[in-house]
Amino acid sequence: MQRVAKSRLLFVIAVIAALLSLACGGSGTASPTEPPAAEQVQEEGGAETLGKDQEEATEEAPQPTDTPEPTEVPPTSTPQPLGMSRSNPYPLSAVVSAPNWEIQVLESVRGDAAWEAIQAANQFNDPVAEGMEYLLVRVRAKCLYEDSDEHMIGGTDFRVTGDRLIQYSAGGVVTPEPALDAQLYKDGVAEGWVVFAVGKGEGNLMLIFDELMNFDDDRRRFIALDEGAALSVSPDLAAISPTDLGKDRGSPAPFGETVITEDWKVTFLEMSRGDDAWIMAQEANSYNDPPEEGMEYVALKLLTEYISTVDSPAQVDGAYLSASGSANVLYDNPSVVDPDPALDVTLFPGGKFEGWVVLQVAKGETGLFAVFEPWFSFSDANKRFMSLEP
Repeated sequence: MQRVAKSRLLFVIAVIAALLSLACGGSGTASPTEPPAAEQVQEEGGAETLGKDQEEATEEAPQPTDTPEPTEVPPTSTPQPLGMSRSNPYPLSAVVSAPNWEIQVLESVRGDAAWEAIQAANQFNDPVAEGMEYLLVRVRAKCLYEDSDEHMIGGTDFRVTGDRLIQYSAGGVVTPEPALDAQLYKDGVAEGWVVFAVGKGEGNLMLIFDELMNFDDDRRRFIALDEGAALSVSPDLAAISPTDLGKDRGSPAPFGETVITEDWKVTFLEMSRGDDAWIMAQEANSYNDPPEEGMEYVALKLLTEYISTVDSPAQVDGAYLSASGSANVLYDNPSVVDPDPALDVTLFPGGKFEGWVVLQVAKGETGLFAVFEPWFSFSDANKRFMSLEP
């Protein structure tokens, strides 16, 4: 009995010890809710498993893409103020505020209708030259001078230009009445016609108000005569560079070859000398005098092109040229009326013109050449020597 009781007692003690152990929990066993420690992961899967996971994560991560370089936007040119340039003229009929004057175009007439009005004004008015047509512009002008003097306003204060890039002056015929020709005091007003000859069918016509005795840089005002008229300097001109052809007097440019200066392209096209040139001068004007004793005329036709990139007009005429030769004398030009079309034109950049000029040299002189040199040129940038012997 004692042995059985002792066995039961030992069993009960063992059960109680086991229950106490479960209730307290062992310190070496992980809880089911805790993540396995890093050491356990390495033990279970090793470093190889962890490396694969990192590679997969790297492959799945988005790769950076190439960012396109920003496209350069070319700078836009600043528009000229209204009316201050050919590229942005005042619209037709606008009341234009100019230095000293207020100007308004009231109407314009061109072609056959203009010629009929000019014929009616004076039967001796000449018809327009071939390839040209008349243009009549009626203008209202108000004097804004602040002084007490009288001030003149008339056709000489106006020009016209268009897409031929030529600046046309007024006049040449008797103008229909009323002609714009007045002397005004402050606040005085005058209206009248101004007449021009322009290219037949020429587009982008605009009137230029350019007071004759005003020399300020901002004096000009441009007014569209054609709806939407606008003109600007061609960017192609900036690519033209001067050449050295004709810069040396000892080696003038051959006849017919084009010289390129800083502002001009010049090409000699035709030449007549002696009796032939004198006949041409007589046909141009019966009152032209013959050459002086020991001298003879040289009639020269040339093509000029104004290639400056500055949007301002420049004149070219026979005074730009003079002749010389083997005698080493630079001769003055004779006082004659040149054959038509005479070289006497004002061009905007890109404008071209063919015209005649009469020069003079010693009779029978050899080695003839002409010197092309614009007025008021203070450097040799536009000076060239060009042979007169084809």
